[in-house]
Amino acid sequence: MSTNFFLITLLLNALSLPLHAETLPPGCEYDKACVVKLPGTVCGDGSESFYTLIAKKNSTNLLIFLEPGGACWNSETCLFGHVLRLSAKKPTNKFISEKGLLNLSDPTNPFFNFSKITVPYCTADLFLGDNKINYGNSENPKIIHHHGFKNALLTLQAAKELYPEPERVVLFGRSAGGLGVLTHVRNLDAVFPLSEKYALADAGTPLMPPYVNEESYQEIIRNWNAHNTLPVVSSAESMNHFGDLLRFNTLHFPHIRYGLIQSYDDVVMTYFAKSVGSPEPSEAIRNTIIAASNEYIGLDTPHAKVFLVEGKTHILTKKSVSQRVSAGMRLSDWLQLMFSNQPWPNVRPDLAF
Repeated sequence: MSTNFFLITLLLNALSLPLHAETLPPGCEYDKACVVKLPGTVCGDGSESFYTLIAKKNSTNLLIFLEPGGACWNSETCLFGHVLRLSAKKPTNKFISEKGLLNLSDPTNPFFNFSKITVPYCTADLFLGDNKINYGNSENPKIIHHHGFKNALLTLQAAKELYPEPERVVLFGRSAGGLGVLTHVRNLDAVFPLSEKYALADAGTPLMPPYVNEESYQEIIRNWNAHNTLPVVSSAESMNHFGDLLRFNTLHFPHIRYGLIQSYDDVVMTYFAKSVGSPEPSEAIRNTIIAASNEYIGLDTPHAKVFLVEGKTHILTKKSVSQRVSAGMRLSDWLQLMFSNQPWPNVRPDLAF
């Protein structure tokens, strides 16, 4: 781990104002993961969901993590392996046990002294859905509750009750959770108006036409009832796909720094691009993220940047970020600049020549 990356820990944890939770939920202890039932949440199979809390005593900083886990939008994709979980399966003892950004035992981790709330992913809708739908028929029903948007929002509100005014709040997600981050930037801002806020998405490829089939894309939006959860925009703006969502965040939340981390040929997202009818699935991810970077974020936007990596790796923050290097920059150094509010670059090997 680099010396520079060690400094980010000091920067993120320097302040110690008494803004932590005074009372923990029943059964919870400091520095231990606990499961907190959350009334009103619902998983894909109709079971009640929850959130997981790891509270740090006297911490003034909060990390809210949106889990990964695939997606489904019709009977075929919901039955055949496109999503990992549709039920409220409790986390295992290996919860957040890794070598990357969620390593709870590493004091050089920038989130080491953050209290952490995890939003389980069990709705197959990228935290965007607001629908109950039958993908079967009357004789053989296959009911799926796509209510991920509400689950994430209720968890943000529950986090607010525990931590009314944290010094810093980071909304972080991977894969499906990474796309959920893009959806919930506006809710992060509304729930924590006085906090310093950051959003970080890893492998949350903003798939959109023409890089995927328009008809298939609209099937997703329709079956998730996502038009009900995407931001309402003025007549001067459009809100038809994830690229528009990126532009919306860029324009409306200049006070929130957000970063997108992605490999150009992410093998998992390539698979999903093929499932959504990409005309050129082998090129879909590269073309999507280049278009998103150029057209929907912008090359010179001071508060929104990308870290792009050659290769097919899906999720780049599960291993030591000091070992991830692209265009001569370590991911750890890029994150340090992001979270210390210094100017920080787009890392774009496609622009290196």
